[in-house]
Amino acid sequence: MQDVDELNNPSPLSALNAFAARTILDHNRRQLDIVGTRFQPRYRFWEGNELLLGIDWERSWLRSDRRRLGYVPLAAVSPQDNNQTENVFAFYAEDSQAFFDDHLILRGGVRHTVGSQSLDWTPNAPTLIPNTTNYQATTYAVGATVRIAEWLTARAGASSGFRAPTATELGANFTTTPIGTTIFGNPSLTPETSQQVEIGATLSTKSARLDLALFQNVIRNRITPVTISSVGGVVVQRQQNNANDIVVEGLEFQAELDVLRTAGLPVGDWRWRLFSNGYYNFKMVDYSALPAAFSDRATRINEYGLVMGTQFGQDGTEYPWNLTLLGILRGPMWYNTEESLAPEFFPGQNRNVSVYRKDSFWIWNTRGEIEIRKGFKVFAAVNNIFDINQHPIFIALDTVPCKANQFNQNGSCGNSMMGRELIMGFNFRF
Repeated sequence: MQDVDELNNPSPLSALNAFAARTILDHNRRQLDIVGTRFQPRYRFWEGNELLLGIDWERSWLRSDRRRLGYVPLAAVSPQDNNQTENVFAFYAEDSQAFFDDHLILRGGVRHTVGSQSLDWTPNAPTLIPNTTNYQATTYAVGATVRIAEWLTARAGASSGFRAPTATELGANFTTTPIGTTIFGNPSLTPETSQQVEIGATLSTKSARLDLALFQNVIRNRITPVTISSVGGVVVQRQQNNANDIVVEGLEFQAELDVLRTAGLPVGDWRWRLFSNGYYNFKMVDYSALPAAFSDRATRINEYGLVMGTQFGQDGTEYPWNLTLLGILRGPMWYNTEESLAPEFFPGQNRNVSVYRKDSFWIWNTRGEIEIRKGFKVFAAVNNIFDINQHPIFIALDTVPCKANQFNQNGSCGNSMMGRELIMGFNFRF
C-alpha cells in the first residue's frame, strides 16, 4: 500500500504577519508505504468447533519533505510530520464452540504484539534525535451469544486493546506554528491500553431489526500532550501518559425497517427502507483532568451521535434506481483546543488546558443512482445540502466576527469543513 498526501497551506495575505514571513507556497508532501503479510490457518477439531491461528507482519515507513516560497527568500523548515519507520509482528489464536444446535456460541482469543518505532532523520529538523523504541502488548477477547428465540439473540463480551506511541510522540521536538506550540516527545511513554465490556441483544423479524448494546470502555495510560508553560500565546508541551483512567459508558443502537413489508403493501420491485444507528455516552470522565481545565469530561469524544436515513427505489426493472437521504448528528464535544481563541469571546483561555464545549449540529446529504446498462451506473450526490458552516472538532470557524486570535493563528479566523458539495459520476463493474 502507498498513500501520498499533497498539502499546501500558504499565508500570502495575512496582515498580521510581517511581509518577509508571508508565503505564496507552503507545500508539504507526505508519503506512507506499507508492506506486510498475514497467515491464518483454520482447523475444526469436532462439530461446532473452529480454531483460528494467525501470524501478522507489517513494516511501514513515513517520509515527508517541505518547500516554501515567499515574497523574499525564506529559510528551509522541517515538514509537518517527522520521518518514522515501524515494524510489527503479531501472534494470535481464537477458538469458538457452538452448543445446542448453535443456540449457544462461546468464543475466546488472545493476541501478542511486538513492535518497534524508529524516529528517523527528517529534513531541516536538527533538534530531532533519531532513535528506536521497542514495545509489546498482549490483548484478549471473550464472548458468548445466546439465541433465546427465533426473533431474539443476546450476547456478552469483554476485550482489551492498545495503541503504541508513535515515533513523534516518543522523540519529537517540533513547533506547530511560528509562534505557537512546541511539543516535546517522551521516550518513557508506554502504550495506551483499554478494556471493554459489552452486553447486548438483537431483535429481528422479516421486515425489521433492532440491536441494542450497553458498554463500558476504560482507557489507561492515554497519551496526551501536557502543557508545561503558556506565556503570551507561546505554549510548550510534553507528551505524557495519563496518571488515571478515562471511563466511557454508554448505549449503542442500530435499527432498520422495511416500510412496505411492515405496512403489508404489495412489494414487487419497489424498495423503501428506513435505517438509523447511534450512541449516547452517559458517562465520559477523565480522572486525570487538570484543575485548570474546569472540567473532568473526557475530551475529543462526542457525548452522542446519530445517523438516520431512508432509501427508496426499484430493483429488477429495466433501469434499477434508488434515492437516499442521510442525516448526520454530531453531538457535543468537550475540547482542550490547540486553537488560540479571541479573548473577547473566550476570556482567560489557557491554550491546550482550558476545556470548552462544542455544540451539536446536523448535516444532511443525498445521493441518487440509476443503472442504465448492466454493470454501468450513473450517480449524483449533494453533500451538506444546507451549506452548514461547521467543523466536527474545531471551535473557531471561518466566520465573521472572527472568534480566533488571528495573531496566533497565522492570520486565520478558523477552520470550517466543506460547504455544499455537488458530485456526479459513474460506476462500472465487469
